[in-house]
Amino acid sequence: MPGKVQVLPEALSRVIAAGEVIERPSSVVKELMENAIDAGASEVVVELKAGGFQLIRVQDNGEGMDREDVPIALQRHATSKIRRIEDLCAIQTLGFRGEALPSIASVSQMIIKTRARDSITGTRLACDGGEIKALSDAGCPAGTEVEVRNLFFNLPVKRKFLRSISLELRHASSHFLRLSLAHPSISFKFIHDGRLLHDHWRTDSLKVRMETILGREIYDQLQLFEHEEGEIHLSGLASLPTFSRGNAEGIYLYVNRRFVRDRAVYKAIQAAYRHVIPQGRFPVVVLFLDLPPSAVDANVHPAKTEVKFRESEKIFPAVLAALSSLHEPVSPSKDTQWAGHSKANPHPEAQALPLPFPRSRSYPQGGSLERETFDFKVCEGVPQEEREENGHPFRILGQILNTYILCENPESLIFIDQHAAHERILFERLKRAYEAKSLSVVRFLTPILMECSSEETLTLTSHLQDFHEMGFEVDRVGENVFAVRSVPSLIDQGNAREVIRRVLEELIFEQPFRKGRETLHPILVALSCHSAVRANFGLKSEEIEALVKNLQAFPLSTTCPHGRPVFFCFPLSDLERQFKRNPR
Repeated sequence: MPGKVQVLPEALSRVIAAGEVIERPSSVVKELMENAIDAGASEVVVELKAGGFQLIRVQDNGEGMDREDVPIALQRHATSKIRRIEDLCAIQTLGFRGEALPSIASVSQMIIKTRARDSITGTRLACDGGEIKALSDAGCPAGTEVEVRNLFFNLPVKRKFLRSISLELRHASSHFLRLSLAHPSISFKFIHDGRLLHDHWRTDSLKVRMETILGREIYDQLQLFEHEEGEIHLSGLASLPTFSRGNAEGIYLYVNRRFVRDRAVYKAIQAAYRHVIPQGRFPVVVLFLDLPPSAVDANVHPAKTEVKFRESEKIFPAVLAALSSLHEPVSPSKDTQWAGHSKANPHPEAQALPLPFPRSRSYPQGGSLERETFDFKVCEGVPQEEREENGHPFRILGQILNTYILCENPESLIFIDQHAAHERILFERLKRAYEAKSLSVVRFLTPILMECSSEETLTLTSHLQDFHEMGFEVDRVGENVFAVRSVPSLIDQGNAREVIRRVLEELIFEQPFRKGRETLHPILVALSCHSAVRANFGLKSEEIEALVKNLQAFPLSTTCPHGRPVFFCFPLSDLERQFKRNPR
């Protein structure tokens, strides 16, 4: 009778090991691109079909392999990067563990074509589930081409955890862009289902590559920085305090040109921006942290996405100092003064607050828009009897700190968050109008051109129909350039680009959790949030009255679309108890 402890079969152990390295199609893209970069390639082409479910092909013009090396490369821990244990303390390549090719091969049907630069004949290897099926001479250009088909065909439990084609494509594109950003001397192409999505020509300028990937409009909001403390060298680009995003997708951290995630560095970035951007917003930061190889341990994660610093206590203050120096006060006499950073009231035009429905618009020649004037009506689509039956009417007492509206009814004091309240009203109005196919839109006489980052381009392209249904007519007119021809009449047309960016942020953040028509929800949320009145914004009495009347259709348990409470009730009995009065 066999014992309880047994050695796993080789085929099973290979599959288990592969699961640590290869999580999804994007993992294959990352590993094969890193191999191409380490091989000294100056050109890398990545091609996917069906988000990588059907095909992943990575081709490079690097040094290639000789015939005798190809089958060895499919053995676990076979690598040309290290020879001795001391080499682990001096790693300067992206790959070194010798697990990428055997891991990919064990869960796919793979073909490798490769030729060393000094060889006349190339080699072709076919592999099925980790088992070599054929090895032969082949004619091919110098370099290596790896073709991966039917990923996880022999591991259905793994395949069923993969998401939609569009989401897997986004993950693969993210890895592609991260590696492209750090290696501007290499040209990169990304093709999906025969369509060229990204084409980054090689350049001697890291700034040119950053502008290509992030987009001109975002790049213009960034400033260069460089900081050195001993052997720690920091450089990159970071956003001005006037620019932020709704998620952390714009933070790129590289340690010795390796994209990694590090909690301490992320905390340092957040600390540097804590007092200069609103809570819940994130900066855009491209941070290159360069250290001697001996000061970094890259061998702490199978997918090489984490590192360990020899002197980790020095990293946080260095990053904090590098980024905090960008936010020092600027003299008003300098030409570099940032617009919008006066401590005076940021909304002197509060009397013209657009709340909540437009009455008239005028369009001067050339397509520029005048600020609209507005009526203050009770929310359309809500029957009058519903408003009257939904509890006692509110009596408005005033506005507190230009942020909260104070009301009373016979039982309690009611505090209303004006932004959350207006956001809920606009969300419901947009939702009703969309469902009734009665969304009002405004067309521009001259389209507004909008340059997007590579990630924004991919997201926007995938959701053009959703944008169109919400009143945005957007056409792609360049690689990362879109023409905005119409927008919903609800939003301030002068902020069309910013509104679309906020919508894209919502989509990027929520895409992993939503499918199909559910993607319209983040668009509705972003539109209502960005169009709603802000905190620290003074309102006229008639504007407050309109807002409160609109709210009478909602129960006191209502939250804004983001889940924050709209109302807070303070019972009068509690107030009387505070003053030692007998409750009524």
